[in-house]
Formats: sequence, structure tokens, C-alpha cells
Amino acid sequence: MESSADPRSPPSSRPQAPPKDGPMTSTRTIAPTAHLEPTLRYRKTPICLLIIYLPTLIVPWVLICIMTKRPLGSSSYYGQTGADYTNNAVGVLVAQLLKTINAVLSVPIISTLLANAAIVYAMRRRPDQKLNVQQLFALADKGWSNIPLLWSAHSRGKSSGFLWLAALLIALGAVLQPLISVLVTFEAIAATSCLDIPVTGCSRFGPTTIGYDPEPADMPRLQRDLVMQDVLGRLVTVSDLEPQPNLWPVNPDSNNWIDGYTTPPNRRIFEVYSPDFGFNPDGFFVTTLDNGTNTGVLREHAIRLNSSVHCEHISRSDFPSPCPGAQPLETRIDRSGLRLSVCAPGNASQFPFTPSRHRQDISEDLYVDMEVSRSMAYQANADNFTVHCTATTSRGYFELGNEQNHYVYGPLLDRWPDPDDIAKNFNDYRGAGAHWARPTEEDPSTSAGSSILPAQRSIGSPFNSDQDSSVPGPLMVSAEVLFGNYSLLRFITNNITGMTPVQAFEGVCEHGNIPFTQPIGIVMYGSGPESYCYDAAGKVRDVLNATEDRYTYNLDEYLTIIAATHARLFNTTDYAEYALMMSMYFANRAVLTKTALAEMPFDAREIYHSPGTIMARPSIAMPSLIIITILIFLQTLGLVVVIWLIYSVPTWAAAFDSMEVARIGKALADNDLPPLGPVTSKDEKRLTKIDGLIGIATGDKANESEVVDEEGVVRKDGKEKMNGVKLALGGEGLITRETK
Repeated sequence: MESSADPRSPPSSRPQAPPKDGPMTSTRTIAPTAHLEPTLRYRKTPICLLIIYLPTLIVPWVLICIMTKRPLGSSSYYGQTGADYTNNAVGVLVAQLLKTINAVLSVPIISTLLANAAIVYAMRRRPDQKLNVQQLFALADKGWSNIPLLWSAHSRGKSSGFLWLAALLIALGAVLQPLISVLVTFEAIAATSCLDIPVTGCSRFGPTTIGYDPEPADMPRLQRDLVMQDVLGRLVTVSDLEPQPNLWPVNPDSNNWIDGYTTPPNRRIFEVYSPDFGFNPDGFFVTTLDNGTNTGVLREHAIRLNSSVHCEHISRSDFPSPCPGAQPLETRIDRSGLRLSVCAPGNASQFPFTPSRHRQDISEDLYVDMEVSRSMAYQANADNFTVHCTATTSRGYFELGNEQNHYVYGPLLDRWPDPDDIAKNFNDYRGAGAHWARPTEEDPSTSAGSSILPAQRSIGSPFNSDQDSSVPGPLMVSAEVLFGNYSLLRFITNNITGMTPVQAFEGVCEHGNIPFTQPIGIVMYGSGPESYCYDAAGKVRDVLNATEDRYTYNLDEYLTIIAATHARLFNTTDYAEYALMMSMYFANRAVLTKTALAEMPFDAREIYHSPGTIMARPSIAMPSLIIITILIFLQTLGLVVVIWLIYSVPTWAAAFDSMEVARIGKALADNDLPPLGPVTSKDEKRLTKIDGLIGIATGDKANESEVVDEEGVVRKDGKEKMNGVKLALGGEGLITRETK
């Protein structure tokens, strides 16, 4: 064996160049055995490439799968605690960046790993292993990425299991990212971030206040007279074609008349709820907020009142006498030709609900009995009747329309959500007086020490000495306004004295506030009460200037006719229900809106709206998601198998490069390889019969076959033993993990 020259040795000891005139000889210096690496060894490059590649494959898909359901760092895009919008933006950026890197690296890295695995596949690891030289050359050519080679591989004897599995892995890597780009789209959505959260959010501006909701604990302190006067004034001028802003259908999609898309005003007019038309038998409810109010990406509740009424004729003997209750409404008129009795049992000065936010239901009754003489029946176009009306009212909370419920408001809740539910899933807060605390099932008023609410003035009641009297239920309010001291009958009832017929007539026509003069849904049988007030001033002058020899108006009789025509509305139960439906709406509206106004700005609950923070969310159909996940799993599994194969045994080279192919070709016999020029099918068939596996040289192979050492030096004599095993094309010795 030749020894290398020591550069520090004297010139005389160094190898001398041959004389210029002498023959050229090839001299090769081989390092000492102690410095040579083993012939077979493991390499670090494949595992490093896999460690680099797998995160670019798996991480972006995991991020995409997570972000299809929720933003990074939050449980939902509409979570009411607010997501950190920067996390999601970073997640989208990282996913897109890694996808791009993977698309660029997939084919080169997978091909490199396959080239490393092809060396192992070409080594004899099992006794029954088969591989011919034609198949070996196909692997050396990296035929898995050569479409013409794959097309003719079977017919030309180049086909092998590794070749086709490698081609499948390359194809999977090539199409996966383009397929993901096609199937996964990024849509801009309005999500809930900390910028949208009221009170505790991360923005000093926060959401917009769009309304106020009254606190149940403050409603009993609302002054009774404010509600009575408000309801009376509205009944005088109301038209059933006039949109009512606080009227909401119980079922927003009950039929096309109130769909809110083609005819939005129909959602808010009384006519479509009338018994005659019956377009919406589910009825409506009342809130302080305008119909259709939504809270954007926030989830909040609002209080509501639902009232319905049913009237039926009963026997006069069923009329209650005396009228029951702690403080019932009772009206009796006994005039010539008319006897009218009205009874509303209960307590006309007591608020009927408790401070609880849970659903509460109450029932109220109203009895109307009228008896007229034959003459009065003719003049007033009235009949004798006795009617019983029963009203049910429910008070509770509902969820306003928002992004999460697709802007369809929810039903009346039976129970207020528990504190944990409110804290995690809603953005309900109390007012400033309660330091914006979270509302619970029952909260005390923050101004409980006062007999009236903070923003209202005490006006007292002209008909009640009790200044602390509360607003009763909506049917009782309606009875007060239609038949009690607030009605036009106060000028006619027997308990008013000291008023002449002329004064009473003037009072009714000028200050009586005759209700229901405008609704077309109430078709009166004949003229209504207002018709008898036509030219009231002229009638009064005529009576005052009358002489005994000239006929004049009988204003006292007119008063009786007005009372009869006013009460006869209840003889037709459909009209009675329609009239009470409108009056109870205004009663409920007044209680809610006036309480909220009287609480402001300290105690009323603010209702917030936020359009949301724009975030990019991946969108993919479930079948596509499953398919992509399976493909990524198969690619990952395939790469793991390739790595396992690479490290199953040590190898003599990293991959088939030109040098290794040349050395393999040199190991073939002279007539095994065709000469330069076209390769015939006969030549290729001859190569398929030659063993292409590289194994440990044994017996004659050790002396006659090509032997490859770590330095890549080829020897023919087999006598020179390097620092490693001797490998040979067609070698029969098995290569195992222990082979060095």
C-alpha cells in the first residue's frame, strides 16, 4: 500500500515527479486506515430534511382546521369574551407562508428522500429480495418523476414496487398544496374581538349604545298617572295602519305579510294582527327597542311583555257583584234608557310582577254589562250584552338578533341564564349606578331609597290620594282608560256632581279624549261617539240661547247616547279584542319605555351594538376537509416509511449519482452493456436478467467483482482490504444493521 508523503519531510523523502521524457504513470495516495470512515454508514441528511419538511406540511393544515371553527386563542369567532384579533392574523400569515414553502420544497425534498431510500432498496437485505439491473437503472434515473419512463416502465422491464410507490408519493406532494388552495377559501367575517366588548374591552371607544332596557326592580316605582295619560293620548289618535316602532311579532316568519323583507312596515301595524284579518295569529310583544334592533356580533337580552286577550259573551247572572279584589276598578252608569256596569277585579294600584328576571305570567279579567231601553237601542244602535274578557300577560327576557343567531331574535326565555352563562356567553351589563355589574336573576334597585325614579318628577294622581300607587297590569290600565276616571265616562258617571248637562257635554266633546276614532279595523254599527260631538260648540250655543217656543238639542240624552255607543264596541267580541289589544300594547309600551327613561342615565341597562372586527376565516366543505386530511396523513405516513427504510441498514452512498452509476456499470461484463448508440429491446431484455442488488462480496465475488470502499476506490484484484466490507453487484451477502 502506498503511503502519503509528509509535507514536513525533507525534499529528498517526498515522491519525485517522473522525468519529462519517461512514460506517464498514475499515482494515488490513500490515507491511513485509522482515518478512513466505514464503508457502510448512516447519514444525517434525510432525517434533517424530514424535520424541516413535516412542519411545513402539517402545521398550516392544523392551523387551517382550527381557524375554520374558531380563531387562535379563543373558543369561538363570536365568543363574548372577545378574541385577540392579532393572534388570528398571525395564524393566517403563518399558515399561508408555510403552505407556500411546502409547495416549493415538497417535490425536491421528497425526491431527495426517495433517492436516499433507493440506495437501500437496491441493497440485498433479505435472501428473497429481487431487483434486476434494468430496474436499478430506473431507480438511478429517479424514474418516479419521469413521466415517459413511468409510461413504459412495465413493458421495458423497469417497473418495481418502489418505483410506483415513489411516483405516488411524488404526485401526492406535487398536487397537495394546489388542491388545498382550490378547496380552501379565506372569507372575511365580522368576528367578536376585544375591540367589540363593552365595559371590559380593549378599546376606549368600544361598541355603540343603541338603546336602554329597564330594570325589573324599578318598574313598581313608575308613577301610575304617567302611564294612564300616555295610553289615553295615544288611543285618541292611533291608526291601525300606523307603524308602531316597539311592536315585534312573536314569530317573525309566521307568514309573508310580516316577513319584513318585502313589506317591513307590516311587521309593526295593528291591522295584520286583528281578528278579522288573522294574518298573524301568534301575536306580538313589546320592548323598549325599535322593531328589528340587533346587537351585531354581541349577544344581549332585552325585557319584553307579551299580552293577549279573549272575550266571550256570558250570562248577566255571571257578572260579579260586588267586584272582587283589594282595589278593583268598578264603574256604574244608571241613566234614563241606559244601565252600564264595568268590573275589573284585582288591585288597580299594585304592580303585578316581582323583580325576578325569570318569566312571569299574570291573568286579568274585565266584565262589561250594558242594558238599554228600546228607544236607546234604536238611537245608539246598541243591544243588551254581558261580556267577559280575559287577558294573559307574560314578562321575561329574550335574546336580541345578532350574528350568532343569524339576526333572528329568540323566543321568550323561561329562566334568566345563570351567572357563569352570562359571563361567558353574553354581554349584558347593568347601568352606571350598579357599576356595570353583570345582571343576575334578581337585582335590587340602585335608587331604592326614593319613592320615584331618578329622572322623573312627582306629579301625583288627580284621582288617587295614594302617591305611591304603582302601575297595574295592562288590562287594568285599559279598563281605567276606557271606563274609569281617565275615560270620557268620567263626565257621565253618577258620581260626578255639580256639572250641568251642557258642561258635561262640553267636557266630553272638548276634553273627553274619545278613543278609537281612526282604526279602520273597528267597523262600528252606525256612528261612533265622536259623531255626536260634531259642531259641539254650535249645539251648546243653541241650547244656551234656546227659548220655550223653539226646539233645541237634548244634551243630557246626547250624553247617554255617547256612553252607549262607546260601550257597544264590546258587544262584538272581535272588536273588543282588537281594541283591548291596542290599548294593552300602549300600556306595556308605556311601562317599559317610561321606566327606562326615568332610570337614565344611572340605572337603565345599556343595549350595545358592534359590527365586529373583520377577520379572515378559512372555509372548506367537510368532505373536502376529510379528503385533504387523509391525503396529508398518507403523505406523512409515506415519508415516515421512507425514513424507516433509509435507516433500516447503513448504506455505501447517499444516493445514485453519476459516479455510483458509472461504478455499477463498470462492474458489469463487457457484453452486458450495449455500446453507445440506440438501445434495443434486446439490450434492455438482457439487462432484466442480471441481478441488480448490491450485496457483500463472498467467495469468487470477493476476488473477481467490483469492490467499493468508503473512498469510492474500485479494485479488480480484491487483494487490497480497506477499512470496511467489500460490496459487489450481485453480491450474495446480506447487509444488516450490524454490517460495517
